[in-house]
Amino acid sequence: MTRSQIILLLGSAALAVILFQLPRSVVENEQLQEVTEAESHSMEIPQEVENQINELRRLIREEENIDKKANFAHSLARHFLDYGVVDSAASVAEKIERWKIIPSQLAADIYFTAYERSPDQERAKKYAEKAREVLQNLLDKDPTNLFLKNRLAMTLVISENPMAGISMLREILVQDETNRQAILNLGLLAIQSGQFERAKERFENLISLNTADHEAKLYLAVSMMEINQQSQARLLLEEILASRDSIPAIKMMANDYLKGL
Repeated sequence: MTRSQIILLLGSAALAVILFQLPRSVVENEQLQEVTEAESHSMEIPQEVENQINELRRLIREEENIDKKANFAHSLARHFLDYGVVDSAASVAEKIERWKIIPSQLAADIYFTAYERSPDQERAKKYAEKAREVLQNLLDKDPTNLFLKNRLAMTLVISENPMAGISMLREILVQDETNRQAILNLGLLAIQSGQFERAKERFENLISLNTADHEAKLYLAVSMMEINQQSQARLLLEEILASRDSIPAIKMMANDYLKGL
């Protein structure tokens, strides 16, 4: 499975920046091919989804109410994002921005997810910048929104001032010490920088908050593998594989790591 597909399946904000750098084997997938609007690194879109895309395009053309039009456009963009067609999704976000007088959370969501799922660093930075601008405008109007603040922080991580993003994540934890996304993001960033003991603490914290957090268990196992705690890592990975609640993508990665032990 490729980096972009794992990002698509897991959907964690931090994964776009650092998941590819985690120590794991890479499984090639030959199903990637150029599809809608000649964009590369996308997956083949099933006919059923193509029909939904065409219907949404029709609704967008015919709808006069701006809010409804924007919602249809957001749904269209999400289809593109689900199949890796990030440039087409971003084009939809640009249209929403032209339609809406005030900053749109719909456009911010599209840009951020396009950044998150971009197949290369150049496009990731491009869409991170677009997301950052809209998110900052939204936060100016709603400064207590920690969901938006988390996303803004992760766009800063790949800017020229990545420490600003890390500082913002820490600020979130001052406001809400149990904020899962901030803890998760800081843990993943600790892995990226080789601070595996610190990462281990972050993921253990998440598991103490929710013992069924299999994503945190996966990253805790990765951290443990890096500090020579293979037996503990193995137990966590086996626990993930045995659970009925763990999503397939998490199980796939757990199995991948387990084979490497």
